Amino acid sequence: MRNSIHKIFLAVSLIVTILVAGGCGGGASSLAGGGIGGTGITAFGTITGFGSVFVNGIEFETSGSLFDVDDNDTAVEGDLGIGMVVTVTGNLNDDGVTGTADSIEYDDEIEGPVSNLSEDVALQTKTFTIFDTTVVASLSSTVFANADYNTLAQDDVVEISGFVDEAGTLVATRLEGEGPLVLGTTEVEIKGTVSGCTGDCSGTFNIGSVGVSYDGTTDLTGMPGGVVSDGQFVEVKGTLVGANTISAIRIELEDEGIGDTGDNKVSIEGLVSEFSGVGSFRVAGQLVDATGAVFTPASLETGMADGMEIEVEGPIVGGVLQAVKVEARGGEIRIDARVQSTTVAADGINGSITLLLDPGSLTVKVDSQTALRDDTGVEELLALGEISQGNFLEVEAFREDTSGELIATEVRRDAPDDDILRGPVDSCDGSQVTILGLDYALINGLTTYKDQNEILLANGNDFCTAQAAGGFFVKVRDDRVADGVADEAELQD
Repeated sequence: MRNSIHKIFLAVSLIVTILVAGGCGGGASSLAGGGIGGTGITAFGTITGFGSVFVNGIEFETSGSLFDVDDNDTAVEGDLGIGMVVTVTGNLNDDGVTGTADSIEYDDEIEGPVSNLSEDVALQTKTFTIFDTTVVASLSSTVFANADYNTLAQDDVVEISGFVDEAGTLVATRLEGEGPLVLGTTEVEIKGTVSGCTGDCSGTFNIGSVGVSYDGTTDLTGMPGGVVSDGQFVEVKGTLVGANTISAIRIELEDEGIGDTGDNKVSIEGLVSEFSGVGSFRVAGQLVDATGAVFTPASLETGMADGMEIEVEGPIVGGVLQAVKVEARGGEIRIDARVQSTTVAADGINGSITLLLDPGSLTVKVDSQTALRDDTGVEELLALGEISQGNFLEVEAFREDTSGELIATEVRRDAPDDDILRGPVDSCDGSQVTILGLDYALINGLTTYKDQNEILLANGNDFCTAQAAGGFFVKVRDDRVADGVADEAELQD
């Protein structure tokens, strides 16, 4: 079965067609500075904020926008949520970070019951299947709505939005609970390639191992001629009547591919796959050539690999996105600590957060591309100005090559927990490890040492020798009563 992530660029295809047909009248665009220029834009990525709608670092004004949420074209902005992967079409202002959305479309990747549920040994991610699709949900990076990481259970019906990695696993950016499984009542959604029939399927077909039945009551207006045929890529919405059997309510054809976009630009967020060099790789299924791009951080140009989360921007020419800008969207650096202070610019979006760890403090820069989340339940939406001294934050960031600044990609406010610092090692001598300029004591008998496979190491000397040999990052955990001594030190790729 072709993976459901094809929807990542299927929706873009429709919007791009609209842009090419009617959006080029604004004139040619400029790519000065390595970013998107001109009027027409299609942005595909996760929603990171509201107040307008923030997608891929662009604040889209939505006062006149049309919304389509799960095929409901009368939806409103309030039907959207943080972590949803959406397609925004509209116009970009000359500043490159604000614009106006003509339309915003959201369609989940899959909806159905959880099965084969398991959790990793660190209790940070849960893996499960929905029909033939493997899904990974993360305690730190997945947004949970009407559901909770800790109580997620077998047969819970969930709706997933996210990105697919190189192995075909759907990495959830948002998981929304839809209640318990009730066969004959529960509605599900699945996408894939029709198989198991010749020509007109005449009422039954398969998508992978899932059987689909349809009849005269099924809405086939989205199928050419009202006919379902072998080899078509479709979306099915229906009722789950058996463990792997769907009675279809609606079947619609999903177009594949993105046409050339002329002067209109496309911004796509997703996971890298099929990487064979910066001149040829895919993001969210779209082929990309980034040989002429500006990379942020610059080290991304030589360090890119399958599975990395990035954003690419540029026009599509000959079916290939000619990237002018490539930016990291994950964060190799992690800081879990209390807030010492914040600064907020006049726009209420840009600023910085200084986090206090026992050996010292670290400051991270916050901008329009930073995702802000509140898992304490105090605020439905979180703004930088609502983060106060003493708040406990979990931050993902990367280090900008030229300035050395730490740029936050995600900031999550949560209940107080152990301090954590993960990052590149400045030095490690058996009794002390220095990360981003902060010194943590390594004390045999007090510090637990683990290698990159979470296998215990005997002492600090063995730990530092292994770190130097592999060039590993180090994650240090300092318990809630922080004292600058690493309670746990772990090597990480």
